[in-house]
Amino acid sequence: MCVSEDKIPAQVSRVLNLIPESFIYALLILHNRLEANDIEWALGGDFAEALKVVKVNPADFEIVTSKENAERIFDAVEEFKPEAMGVKIQQLPRNAVIGGEEYPIYIRSYFFSFFVGGIAVRVHGDLQYRINGWDYGDKLEFAPEYVFLMDKKIALVPLSLKYEIYQRLGWADRLDKIKQALEKAKCRPLGED
Repeated sequence: MCVSEDKIPAQVSRVLNLIPESFIYALLILHNRLEANDIEWALGGDFAEALKVVKVNPADFEIVTSKENAERIFDAVEEFKPEAMGVKIQQLPRNAVIGGEEYPIYIRSYFFSFFVGGIAVRVHGDLQYRINGWDYGDKLEFAPEYVFLMDKKIALVPLSLKYEIYQRLGWADRLDKIKQALEKAKCRPLGED
């Protein structure tokens, strides 16, 4: 067995120190609301990576789901006054690096956003990527990975998929961060750095 029970409190503390308490609080509120409505969704973006102990600083939540579930989420979070949902094309703040050249990256999704506990939540239904003027790729589909947080089972966009996406975008620094997290997750006593 890899986990020494006497080291669990130190490990929990290390993970929670990486993520602001306000994010955990907002996630639990959101999870309860969506779970009560039996909606399929997965947490994406930097926050999902932080929950898998990737060293990133999340600024907001990203939810990845289908168009149909995005519509259901919209209805379930009505009290948070979400902006109107619609197809939205957004340019990512960072370019792809392919063959030494930089290209803009665009995403297209059924999009809306809102705030929970002061944290911005961005919802993407049927998310697709496009580099430069090329065609959009297929809708992002995956079998989620899960983490448990305060007895809640939280679906995440898998790190393996994020790794593949970052590899295609040429984001070597993000690949390194995921590799480091995966190496730390290998079977060894908790609490060791």
